[in-house]
Amino acid sequence: MTDDPSRQQDRAVTDFVDSLDVEDLILRYDVDFDAPMRQATAIGLLRLAGVHTPDPSSGLRGIARRLGAYWCEMVLADVAYEPLTALRLIEASRPDAERLLADLAAGGGPTGSEAFTAYVVARWYDGVGRVRYRLGSYTAARIAFGTAVGVAADHGVWWARPDLISNHVRARFEEQGQASRRDDGRRAERDFVGPMERARDDIAALAAARGVDLESAPTASSPARHREFLRGWSNALHNVATALRQEGRTEESLQQSRASGAVSEGLGDIYRKAQSLLNEALCEPGDPTHLFEELRDLGIGPDGRPGPGWPRGRRIARQQLAARRGDAQGLAGLAELLDDLERDAAGPERRSGLDVDFYAYTLGLYSRTAAGLPADGRPGDVVDRWVHMARSVREAIALPVYKRTYSRLMRPVFLRAIGRRVTECDHRQRSLEGLLSLVEESSGRELLDMLASSSPPALGPPSSALPGPVRPAGADGPGRRSTLGSMDDAEAEEAKRLLQEREEQYEQYFLGHPLSSATHDEDIAHQLVQYTLNHPGSCVVRYFRYGGPLDPRMDGEEAPEPDSLGVMVCKEGILTLGRPLPYPEVAALAARVLADIQARFVPQPDTCRSIWELLVAPVWAHATRGEALTHLTLIPTDDLFAIPLHVATEPGGLDPLAARVPLSHSVSVAAFVSRGRHLLKKQLMEDDDDLAALMSTDEAATGGEIAASGWPVDRVHVAGRVPAVLADRIAGTHRADWEGLAELVSVEPEFFVYAGHGTYVERDGGSGDPLLYLGSADRLTQYDLALRVALPRNKLTVLGACLAGQGMRSEGGDVLGFMRSLIISGAGAIGVPLWSVSDGAMVSTVSALLRESRAALDGSATGVFDVVQTLHDHYRRAVGTYTQLAGRIDEMPLALYL
Repeated sequence: MTDDPSRQQDRAVTDFVDSLDVEDLILRYDVDFDAPMRQATAIGLLRLAGVHTPDPSSGLRGIARRLGAYWCEMVLADVAYEPLTALRLIEASRPDAERLLADLAAGGGPTGSEAFTAYVVARWYDGVGRVRYRLGSYTAARIAFGTAVGVAADHGVWWARPDLISNHVRARFEEQGQASRRDDGRRAERDFVGPMERARDDIAALAAARGVDLESAPTASSPARHREFLRGWSNALHNVATALRQEGRTEESLQQSRASGAVSEGLGDIYRKAQSLLNEALCEPGDPTHLFEELRDLGIGPDGRPGPGWPRGRRIARQQLAARRGDAQGLAGLAELLDDLERDAAGPERRSGLDVDFYAYTLGLYSRTAAGLPADGRPGDVVDRWVHMARSVREAIALPVYKRTYSRLMRPVFLRAIGRRVTECDHRQRSLEGLLSLVEESSGRELLDMLASSSPPALGPPSSALPGPVRPAGADGPGRRSTLGSMDDAEAEEAKRLLQEREEQYEQYFLGHPLSSATHDEDIAHQLVQYTLNHPGSCVVRYFRYGGPLDPRMDGEEAPEPDSLGVMVCKEGILTLGRPLPYPEVAALAARVLADIQARFVPQPDTCRSIWELLVAPVWAHATRGEALTHLTLIPTDDLFAIPLHVATEPGGLDPLAARVPLSHSVSVAAFVSRGRHLLKKQLMEDDDDLAALMSTDEAATGGEIAASGWPVDRVHVAGRVPAVLADRIAGTHRADWEGLAELVSVEPEFFVYAGHGTYVERDGGSGDPLLYLGSADRLTQYDLALRVALPRNKLTVLGACLAGQGMRSEGGDVLGFMRSLIISGAGAIGVPLWSVSDGAMVSTVSALLRESRAALDGSATGVFDVVQTLHDHYRRAVGTYTQLAGRIDEMPLALYL
């Protein structure tokens, strides 16, 4: 009896799968599948073999095979510009990678077949670095590439080292170059040549040591390890060529590109060959049309159908060929390419992989080409295409990491569009409402997305910690809760690593719980008008940035609006557009504040007077017109988040702003009005409200806030050292660690206070993050508060630590730092300091807020607590004890955000 044909087919498939050497396939993936752009073939075979399915009986070798299969898929996702897919693959395979890395570290260098494990671990971390690099997270990329380089060097994976080394050097350059490029991009590019040439020379020395021939073109019969080594060599040559071209040394760049291309030709490496062709075209002193045509047609079969190739390279070729025509036909070609990009981005999965850099550059070429046509032949859709791009990308980038791309490429479009609205504004109410609506559409959107999505749960403790003393080294301010720059270099590097790890955990969470893009409310400006009409004496001041350079300009105007700070005032239902301010003056003022904090802990009187003159004086007459001002709300933007507006002081006066009028801040009009945060001004107090305090205290941060709070001890819960006056009286006491923090959060406290030390870590591109000390066990980052602290019933949260309010600004107009995290966690009104605060001033201020909140009960079961008025009254009393402005400023440590 013969088998059924279907059984024969099944047996044939089974026999084929059983004969498949999975490890050999993974080891050859780089040169035999990735190089010729046939990644899908290898991945299909691995899936057919079931390598991704966990098999406990296969041990560590099975885990290594599974990790290798994930790496293969990560490479394909990266080449296809699908970062969402790549990040999910990283998340799924990270536990395997970490386990194998730990095993390698414990077991020493592998020999024989065990080298496979080291190879896949090195390649997996290299894949992580490529994805992070693609998304602009250069510190994360540098760390991942560094791990890959270390594993390969320590465990004898010499044939992969050229590729890993080249990638590591490139990421390190980008990480270090972000800040310098802001001031001198040419200098940053020149600095790239040396490191890349040294890396190339190191690789050449390694080739000599390993007997790899760098002079002869490789062939299919060359040893696989030699071919992989040579592919990395080609990568190194290409990076040198790119660096030389960026410095203007085109002849030398061409030499390196041709050498790289020759190696790629011998390897059948379509991707690298395409990269070399592109660099040659960009260096070509004459007409590069033939090179772009060759790039466009690379991988096209005799029948005209695309075969394996680099899709992005083909699109670059189409883009350049159309742009170089410079006529109506060229414009039509660019329009067709833009339409293709938009169609490709349809749907959330593809939108996350939208090639934003290419989209923006293509649109820039479209603008320039349109501007060069006769007036009667120019299309009327240039500005609309820019704004449409910005809006579509805004909807696309639910991944937090992708916001960096939005801020770099998309937000300038909104700023330019806002500038045009300012120029065209006729100051009538409808025109002003339209302007304010556009401002709100372009800023603070990530926070609104998070508020529109389900709140994240309180996750467990992170996997690694950064222990340290409660008293940070170098915090030499007497009675100050730490000072700026109080960490040494080694600790700062560890803090950067911790921040990067926690940020990645934050991003990974939102991969599995995608954000919904909150719909922009076109009537937001009208809602603000209604708010001020229904709250007599209230005034809202909305600062916003606009204008700035945009190259190419959206509409070809000769004089675009300069980089400016606009301000809109709303009082008694009337919107008023204030005079614009040069934004460089604002940035300089923020730098001056930072210099004060670095040198003297506190903003100095002259600086506070400058804050008034630049930012408050232009709106003061509008804010104080009509009814007496009973509640002023300031909504900052960009660098204003780092400027202590609440201590702005009128020249000739001694009363800072928050002591003159009841003052609050907010992060956007949408959050303040639409999301109801204006309702946090007055809170219903109940006699069973709980106060939770996380104490990382010592002689310089005493925690006296809760000692004089007036709260019944049975409603007070403490993690950390309990003040002496309350010792042995508070039942709910815990250690200042992750377990203790979880216990505090579990009671859903209406009032939450952190008392202790904070510091600030500089990161890529001049940005930074504040950190809070979690006793001596760990540090709290903004990402921990977002994912590990839930405060659903909270009425007031105070972070009584130095600099806790810093780190709020972002280039994309989204509020960051602890402010974003606390709002996400459900916090009510939020008090944060912006400088190295005095312990006495913090104790006095916070204890006053807590006492008055409890006093509002007045013996009843309920009462009303007005946090804005209470803080104002306290500041008025506090400043009255000082005759000098410096003392008054120091006594006003908190900025209050609703």
